[in-house]
Amino acid sequence: MSKKHLLTTAIAMLSWVCVTYAQERVMSISELFSLCDNNSTGIEMARATLKQATEGVEVAKSARLPQLEASLSASFLGNGYVVDRNFGDVTKADMPHFGNNFALKASQVIYAGGAIDAGIKQAELQKEIAAQGLEATRQNIRFMVLGNYLELYKLHNQAKVYRRNIEQTTLLVEHIKARYNEGVVLSNDVTRYELQLEQLRLALSEVESAISIMNYNITATLDMPASTVIIPDSTLLEEQIPLTTNEEWLQMAGKSPKMQIAGLNLKIQKQKERTAKAGRLPQIALVAENNFNGPITIEIPAIDKNFNYWFVGVGLRYDIASLWKSNRKIRTEKAGTLRAQHNVELAREDTDIAVNSAFVAVQQAFERMHTQEKSVALATENYNVINNRYLNGLALVTEMIDASNSCLSAELQLVNARINIIYSYYSLQRAAGTL
Repeated sequence: MSKKHLLTTAIAMLSWVCVTYAQERVMSISELFSLCDNNSTGIEMARATLKQATEGVEVAKSARLPQLEASLSASFLGNGYVVDRNFGDVTKADMPHFGNNFALKASQVIYAGGAIDAGIKQAELQKEIAAQGLEATRQNIRFMVLGNYLELYKLHNQAKVYRRNIEQTTLLVEHIKARYNEGVVLSNDVTRYELQLEQLRLALSEVESAISIMNYNITATLDMPASTVIIPDSTLLEEQIPLTTNEEWLQMAGKSPKMQIAGLNLKIQKQKERTAKAGRLPQIALVAENNFNGPITIEIPAIDKNFNYWFVGVGLRYDIASLWKSNRKIRTEKAGTLRAQHNVELAREDTDIAVNSAFVAVQQAFERMHTQEKSVALATENYNVINNRYLNGLALVTEMIDASNSCLSAELQLVNARINIIYSYYSLQRAAGTL
């Protein structure tokens, strides 16, 4: 068996293996988003953050529950000594050597200046921020994967255009060779078109490599088998883009995760300010305690018996140092509240700018597509005219090459323009927080 035949056989087997293990999957944007929501590691991390914040609310609420403490100890007591005030006349006092202590304490805070309620409210707001963070993460990852998906769609269409032009150029090369054999054209005419054919094949190879890279990026993000070959939905460009006003998008952006998080941070800062003010107020709690101790050492000699006593009452605690310490903390939290208010305004400005820019980009994308449709029509018409003239010996091969390149470029740019409309529209949704 010749080396050439062995190489051909090996290539055929490799191609068969690739086809066997590669799993093509036609995927729409809605399916892409669904897989993204369910399989993305980034979204799972955001869900874990939300779960942690949810548990934080329960922890904060536990501050309302009564506190219950129990202690138990056993000890060895040494003998005692009684000494006069001038350290004379030392008398030994025998002590029971086994000591025990059991205490049970319970307390219930009934007033803390609003600190407990403020802590619970902060935890609830943190949970809402985590929920909005999950939504923001979901939209960001959706947009990232969508960008790869649309780029993959663009590359597939580029490959299709290249393959069609390779077929046309191959036929033209054969036609030129036939005319060369007839002595009608020069050899350099054949060379020029063969060179163009090789350039088209190289461009197709580069596009196919880019498809492989982009396909892997998507499958890795969606936690899909690496052998999966994603085929973008061919009906994608038929999607109707609703034409609404810029004012409607700006109104929708008011509920975007970015705006919601800024507003929630302002509310949290106000609760921190409330907590700081609560530091200047007393704490009142109901208390109950039971002690079971032995022996009784307050008598001389000590009484080798257990003594149990209990009490209930109301406890008042006030930090006198808060009179001069809390003011600084309150001023700090007020400054933080002012900063949070400015952050809300800044978030609104950034969102409005982003939405307006994205809205204008959608309009420009439509205009670019209409222009490219005209360009394709003109380029195709020009190619047909030059081709007929060339076949009749009225045009040079360089004119044919230029016409073919112009037609190829116009077709590629039209595909890109149509895909850019989809990308610009989803970019607008992301800016408004509705993706």
